[in-house]
Amino acid sequence: MSQTQLKQSYVALTITCDHCRKEQVVHVRPGGGFWSTAHQSVLCLSCGKYFCVMLPEAIIGGPFRR
Repeated sequence: MSQTQLKQSYVALTITCDHCRKEQVVHVRPGGGFWSTAHQSVLCLSCGKYFCVMLPEAIIGGPFRR
């Protein structure tokens, strides 16, 4: 199997911190799985506080600066 086939694809979504309103990007699995919409915690890169987001898929990377 080649390296290209081993890479997991993702969808980049922009989220906003509830505390400082800074936008950040997270990577989520592409749709089609068994994941249901759920609250997930993210550590803000700007203010350092956790905030909850409700996304349709599991976060697999991030947050990243926008």
